[in-house]
Amino acid sequence: MRTAWGKLIQENREKILDRWIEKGLSIFSEKIGRSTPIGESLSEGLSIMLDGIEENSKGFMAAVNQIARILAVQPLPPSKALVFFLELKTILFETAPKENKKNALTQADRDAFQTRIEEIMFVAFDCYMANREKIYQLKVEESKRQAFMLLRRAQG
Repeated sequence: MRTAWGKLIQENREKILDRWIEKGLSIFSEKIGRSTPIGESLSEGLSIMLDGIEENSKGFMAAVNQIARILAVQPLPPSKALVFFLELKTILFETAPKENKKNALTQADRDAFQTRIEEIMFVAFDCYMANREKIYQLKVEESKRQAFMLLRRAQG
């Protein structure tokens, strides 16, 4: 990790990851645990994201898309589905030592992290919308197939 906030994430990885996963699971209307397929996939994706948060590697981007895909199939508006990406900022700032203490984040570090979170949100939103578009496209194709089959039965 090259940045001060990256080092802070690395030093407190498990604590930050646990809190972030809990925030992610809390957006679902039904009780979803970590041992469910959704919970496991969310945990895996967030773990990969946390490990590669300072760069846009293929693995990092795949993890963002994986999470966006999970969220896209949920009956949630985008604002509610994607809000937990922003929760990482709150979690990190709560984890960081307070000002005037060793390893405290400077305002420049906080601003840089805020910018990174915003970049991730934009990527996540793009992935979310692409997945939602695919879902609706599949629904339209299925409706067309059903209408065609009904028409064939009526003619035959």
